Amino acid sequence: MGEEDTKEVYSIISLNFELQKADVLTIDDVKRILGARIRELLDKNVERLVSIIYRIDLSQKKIDEIFKNESKDEIALQIADAVIERQLLKVQTRKLYKNMGDKLEE
Repeated sequence: MGEEDTKEVYSIISLNFELQKADVLTIDDVKRILGARIRELLDKNVERLVSIIYRIDLSQKKIDEIFKNESKDEIALQIADAVIERQLLKVQTRKLYKNMGDKLEE
């Protein structure tokens, strides 16, 4: 994954999770920032977190598995991974269809 994809993923995630603008360099930076925000939501507003998870369209099966963990820190990091993975897939799919459209126009 390139830096451009990382920035695009962070941009999408920052809107969903109400994150501050940040100079994100790596996917690990995204995971760290997002994990901290998810941990905060787990402590203060689980309903909001669940709403965001459903809007992002994460698999119910995956979420059920994640919530079996006893550690909130581990839950937060695994949700962060799942969110990043899902948003990255969306970014790559958009690029694929954009590139296919561009080739059809040629």
